[in-house]
Amino acid sequence: MPQKEVIELLKKGRTLAKRTKFKDALAHFEKAITLDPKYPEGWYLRASVFADTGQYKEALENCDKAISLDQNYADAWTKKSMVLYNMERFEEALMASTRASSLNGNDATAWYIRGVCLDELDRSDEAQVAYGKSLELEIILDMEAEQKRMRQQ
Repeated sequence: MPQKEVIELLKKGRTLAKRTKFKDALAHFEKAITLDPKYPEGWYLRASVFADTGQYKEALENCDKAISLDQNYADAWTKKSMVLYNMERFEEALMASTRASSLNGNDATAWYIRGVCLDELDRSDEAQVAYGKSLELEIILDMEAEQKRMRQQ
């Protein structure tokens, strides 16, 4: 279990990344990784910043590190699939998105990336199935968010 300080650094870094303060977010993630290099979330979050800033090589390396620490880290597999797709490495992206969706069948992004990769590989019938699953999950997530919002009123 990571130290409390590591969790706080990751939390602050996430907030900074959401506000597109990527340099500051990276500093928090790097400090967290230094404190606990075996905690995969630090590597995953750093990969996310690299991906958001178009640094795909670095993002891929960080995804791979997170996955090496936890083979079942579905979000890291999804991020890896997105990065590989952006690098136009469609076969590899398809494998990563398939792994992500097998670990978390409710990951709409993994299903969507799977669909776009299948489209790129001229496998449109399979792509339509993946797109359908992604859309179905998005609708369910939207309905759940709306129900939550209504309960809070």
